[in-house]
Amino acid sequence: MSEAARAGAAGLTEPVAPARPRAGRITVLLLATACGLCVANLYYLQPILPELAASLHRTPDSLTSSVSATQFGYALGLLALVPLGDAVDRRRLLTVLVTTAAVVLAVIPWVDGGLLVWPFFLLGLVSVAAMVIVPQAAGMAPPERRGQVVGTVMTGVILGALLCRTFAGLVADLVDWRAVFWGAAVMMLAVCVMLRRVLPAQAPPAPLTARGYVRLIGSLFTLVRECPVIVERCLYGALGFGAFTVLWTAVPLRLIQAPYHFGSAAIGLMGLLGAGGALGANLAGRFADRGRQFAVSAGAFTLIAVSFAVVSVHSSSLVLLGAAVVLIDFAVQAAHISNQTTVFGQVGDEMRSRVTTVYMTCYFLGGATGSALTGPLWTHGGWRSTALLGSAAGACALLLLLTYAATRRPEPPGKATDA
Repeated sequence: MSEAARAGAAGLTEPVAPARPRAGRITVLLLATACGLCVANLYYLQPILPELAASLHRTPDSLTSSVSATQFGYALGLLALVPLGDAVDRRRLLTVLVTTAAVVLAVIPWVDGGLLVWPFFLLGLVSVAAMVIVPQAAGMAPPERRGQVVGTVMTGVILGALLCRTFAGLVADLVDWRAVFWGAAVMMLAVCVMLRRVLPAQAPPAPLTARGYVRLIGSLFTLVRECPVIVERCLYGALGFGAFTVLWTAVPLRLIQAPYHFGSAAIGLMGLLGAGGALGANLAGRFADRGRQFAVSAGAFTLIAVSFAVVSVHSSSLVLLGAAVVLIDFAVQAAHISNQTTVFGQVGDEMRSRVTTVYMTCYFLGGATGSALTGPLWTHGGWRSTALLGSAAGACALLLLLTYAATRRPEPPGKATDA
């Protein structure tokens, strides 16, 4: 990215004057927990989809639109709300987002099945609070500990996305699916109180005007136009997360069929297998520090394509299906961290919130597309068709990676070449 473009994109808004709070170990763990609980809002529905559908006298595949609505809402929130973290008091912004999430979660059990798409869309929109917390945590850390702090917070995000399925499945099985959302609403209120106590208030130099907001959003397009590597990594992220949502939308539908006939609790326990994704993030971060993003990405996309292809024809083996869940989650998280490392390396600190917006918007649009395609594919082709869709996403990402690598011009001496 050119220096002129970097200055132009960074200078479109006056940044919030940062406070100098301490990021102690307890504070970092609390922020990681808050991120995990906010991200969990996106996934509570997936393991309890069959039970919710039965309660509403609908077929499970007819409610997959609510899964995709959550992802589309999250993508819109990333685009429209997360950049505000560069221009307003983040603590106040987080208070509004988290409180709204609590209200929506409490209301969902009372909504008619045909209207569920809208509260889930709104839930996705306000659950971007997690992506407001991440840059806040980075700003609270001293430079020598920033990578460690961000890594800890992102681990919270990964574990929240995975373990929420276990929580949802167990609560739905022991109590009722409605208790999942009411319990999540209580946790959001607790997160709101905690963030108000832990985060410092920030005073923006001037109120954000409509023109300032337009310029803030416009700077996102400057980043995209001037830095093709960001576009490249956005494509990888969209395809990788698309495969992830295909997996976790289709697996519950497969597990209620023969030979499994699993209930919500057993389906939720499958989420524990995905904890290997946190290990994938850790290993990918270490390799990325050594400039091995290309190798990590190539290996991850290969794992996704092959794992889906194998279980497309061997889904009656619980061992193989479980192994595929572990490997695909591992690969998706490894590719994700590799992508983030690459795009963050293209810009300075003053633009990383907006780079996060660009990348994560594409990431969740890919996820929303994956879950949206899963419903009709499942209806007409069942498990095999949906698994082949996941395999195609991994293969497409690998093909793009190899194509970009073959056509990329050599970098000047002194710059990393393994992007």
